[in-house]
Amino acid sequence: MNKSNKKRSNYNEEALEALKKKYGYSLDYIRKCLRGDRTGLMADAIKSDYNESVKASTKAILKEKKE
Repeated sequence: MNKSNKKRSNYNEEALEALKKKYGYSLDYIRKCLRGDRTGLMADAIKSDYNESVKASTKAILKEKKE
């Protein structure tokens, strides 16, 4: 009865959908790229695009809170 030590990651669903439309890959593949299970140039591009979109959405939310 050993519990799993893996922590579940919560991803920005809007960013995942945008990446799915942009690259045409499944959400499962995109999540695997973000987790690090997939490697390569495309996985790196997906990671960087995801991080940029999350950063931009966080910045927009903080801007809304200030106003």
